[in-house]
Formats: sequence, C-alpha cells, structure tokens
Amino acid sequence: MKYKIIKNKDYLHRSTTPVSTIEEGEVIAKQLIEALDEIKVGIGLSAIQIGIPKSVSVVRARKDSPPIILINPVITEKSPEKVVYVEGCLSIPGKNISTLRHQTVTVVTMNHANPMTYGPDIKPITQESISSDYGVLEAICVQHEIDHTNGIIISDTAVRFIPEPLRVIKHGRNDKVVVEKAGETQYIKYKKALELVADGWKII
Repeated sequence: MKYKIIKNKDYLHRSTTPVSTIEEGEVIAKQLIEALDEIKVGIGLSAIQIGIPKSVSVVRARKDSPPIILINPVITEKSPEKVVYVEGCLSIPGKNISTLRHQTVTVVTMNHANPMTYGPDIKPITQESISSDYGVLEAICVQHEIDHTNGIIISDTAVRFIPEPLRVIKHGRNDKVVVEKAGETQYIKYKKALELVADGWKII
C-alpha cells in the first residue's frame, strides 16, 4: 500500500479522537508501522499523519527493539528537568527545529496495563551523553508523537525553543542558558555553560 504523509498544517492541528478498542488501535498501529517501513525514514509516526484522526502513535527509537505502540496515550507525569533537542518531522520534510522537552515523561495508554516511563539511560545528562542516549531520543519521540494526537507540531510555539533576542544579558550562576557546538545544543546552568565555553561551546 502506498502511504501518503500529511503535510497540511491545518489538518495536523486537529485534535484526534480516542479509539474505542485496543483491537481498533492495533489495526491502525499496524498501518503506521507499514508506512514507516515503506518510507524507510523516521522513527515515529501518528495516525493523523496518514489521514486517520485517531489517537494512535508508534515509536521505534531503539534500533533492536520492537516498536512502542501508544493507543489513546496521555502523559501523566513530566520531569521538571528539560532538554533542548533538534527534531525533525515527516510532516515537515527537510526542516529541523529546536524544541524544549521534558527529560522524562510517564505515559498511560489503553494497551498497557501499567504506566510507562521514558527518559535518559545515562544520568546525569551531559553534552557527551545526550547525542548517543537512546533513552533521551525515545522520550523526545514519545512526546513528539503524543503532541500529534493533540494537534501540536514541532513548529508550534508550545514546544519550539525560542532563544531570547540577542542583547547583553547578565545571567545568575544558576540561570539556565542554551549552549551550542557543531549543531548540538544543551539547556544547562550558566555556571556550567561557562566551563564549556573553553571547549568550543557558545552561549546562544
């Protein structure tokens, strides 16, 4: 079957409706997995992106693990710690957008008996660990796909990271700032950012 990824933002901003049964959700999830296999790019997909406005998503951020199927997912807990992450989206091809996400989230779904928690494999998060931490990637992707079920996309101000306008800013030691190096970003305390500047990082 030839799947078409929806790119119309007005359509993507629609809130989805819950499915009535696990079986209905599993049928849609199978289509999502088939679509990802067909497209051969992407690590997550939501039903609305293939024209089905139902609350179902799949995530497969870990290469050697089966996809996570999220049927009627709801985030019930969010860590206060956040991370700036550069995300892409199949519905916004060719464009990467910096977002501000929770490091850890807990999700309840129709198809899992217990809440599921997604977050870093390596703690504490460092500039070295974040780029290779599949737990972080998985947590970001889960939030991304659940946003799709609520009519939110990565270009929306609700999730997009918007740095302050360039001006002289005086930061306290514990104020959080964004640092950047070679396309990678971190959202960390100013006192830690000062330590990284000598290693080629820039405060942005």
